[in-house]
Order: sequence, then C-alpha cells, then structure tokens
Amino acid sequence: MDTFFSTAKAKESSPRNTCCQLFVTDRGFLHSVPMKSRGGVLLALKMFAKEIGAPDAIVCDASGKQTNKPVKAFLNEIGTSLCILEQGTPWANKAELYIGIIKEAVRRDMKEANCPLPFWDYCVERRVRISNLTAKNRFNLQGTNAHTHLFSGEGDISNICQYGWYDWVYYRESTNKFPFHREVLGRSLGPANGEGNEMCPWILTTNGRVVPRRTHQPLRPNEIHNSVEQKKRSVFDLLIEKRWGTALRVKSDNVKNSDETWEEYEDDFEKPRVIPENEDTVDYNGRLFNQQPVYDKLINAEVQMQVGDGIRSGKVTQRAVD
Repeated sequence: MDTFFSTAKAKESSPRNTCCQLFVTDRGFLHSVPMKSRGGVLLALKMFAKEIGAPDAIVCDASGKQTNKPVKAFLNEIGTSLCILEQGTPWANKAELYIGIIKEAVRRDMKEANCPLPFWDYCVERRVRISNLTAKNRFNLQGTNAHTHLFSGEGDISNICQYGWYDWVYYRESTNKFPFHREVLGRSLGPANGEGNEMCPWILTTNGRVVPRRTHQPLRPNEIHNSVEQKKRSVFDLLIEKRWGTALRVKSDNVKNSDETWEEYEDDFEKPRVIPENEDTVDYNGRLFNQQPVYDKLINAEVQMQVGDGIRSGKVTQRAVD
C-alpha cells in the first residue's frame, strides 16, 4: 500500500479530500480510499479489511503514518504482518507502479471530458473499478481479471459501462415542487459506493453539489442535438466553472476586482466623511517636515465601518505608511 497526494495548487476536492490510500495485491487488484489527510491511514486499513478482507501481509515504506503504533496494533489484531521497506527502494513497492498508472488514466479522463480538477477523487475510484474488471495478459491471472481471481466470481460492469466519465444525464429530483422540473440535468461521476443500490451513481448538480441518485438516464439522441438542450448544457457548464473551475484551472478563492470603486457612505441624515488626500511634506532625503501629520488626528478615534451587510465598530491604533 502507499499514499499519493494531489497538489496544493489544485485545492481540496469536493469532499475536501487531499490524498488517497491505494492498496494493491500481487495480482493487480486495486482498492482506493480517498482521505482528507494522511492521518487517515488507519481508517483506510480498517475499510480495506472490512470490504476486501485481511491480507497475509502489508508492504509499505517507512512513513510514520503507515508504521505507527495504532496501525501495528490493528494489523496484529487481524493477523496481518507488516513489512517495512528499506528507505530509498520505492521500486520494491508495487503500489508505486500502479499509482503512476492510475494518475495517468485520471489525467486522460479529466482532460477529455474537461472535468473540473476538484473531482479527481471520484475519477480515481471509477478508474480503480475499471482496472479491477479489465482482463489483462498476465500469467498469474490465468485469463481472467483481478476481481474474478480474488472473489472467485464474475464482476458486474453494469454500473461503469452505462456512462463514460463526466457524461450528461437526466436524474429525477422527487423533492422538487410544482412548477419546478423533476427531471434535472446533471453530470455522472461514477458509481456511488455505499449509497443506494449497485446502479446508483454520483451526480453533479447545477449548484455544484454531488449527490447519489438511483433514477437516472442518459441523454436521448434528440436531446443531444436540440438547440434548447445545448443551451441548458452551456449554462450548466458556466455554473460549474464558476463554482469549481475547469480542467485547466481551479477557482481562485481570493479574486480581486481592479475595477471596483468605493464611495463614502451618505444618506439624508449624514454627510459623507471624506478624508483629505494630503500627503506629508518631506525633504530631499525623504524625512518628514511635520512630525505630526494630518492622519495622526485619527489615532484613538472610534470609528464604524460597513462589513458585509452589517456595521462593525473599531478604534484607530496607529498610522501605517506604505
């Protein structure tokens, strides 16, 4: 097993995940657990042992989060030995190889669909399912795939073959009251693990939230080429870009508008309080002639400023010179 991270420039994912724990068997079966921080390794191990089973051994590097006392105690309880690799030998960990393969597959899917970068964790889970159910030309798989070899049964591909990554769908929103539509446009983000039934996917809605929905259908041919439907999809993409960004860039949290202007407050009972634009007089060396400039008269003054929709009180403590 090993942990891989998303870059800080891509911000956090929609469920606020920043990394992912990847488990790999000797026959190439993958299991991914997105995490909010690298401290969730123990919880990821418990999830892996519950859903897949307790392995004979866990191979990992010497990372402190993967070799701490709680992790060792849990592995002892389930009868799994911990094998810690020597420092500087990443090639000995098979998870390192598959992390690179999964990353490239996720990059390709998100680029082709122009999917916003914060949804990388949903794409990772979908790619892991596809890898497990794809037959590979490997001797130890004996002509089957990793899922069949591990569970001794054919895997169900119905929940991953109906939609491609980030495909358009119409899902049913039963809580919408008249006259709002109950068939709502959305985007498919892959199967929803642990939500609804096996055919329940994650759906990206117009407000940027991701929800599981069991009633859904792909777009019909007439809806794909209809001009009205095309306009709906364009508006949907603009709303998602405003909330999450695009495949090329993420949304900036601090966007400054250089064209924004401020005006002093005034009403019928109060005149605007304008501070004169007086610059302090200095000599040719830049020293002040007047050691008590006009701005110093505001020190210790109690002021009120508008912050958002409310008014905040404050006190001037000192003078700042740029």
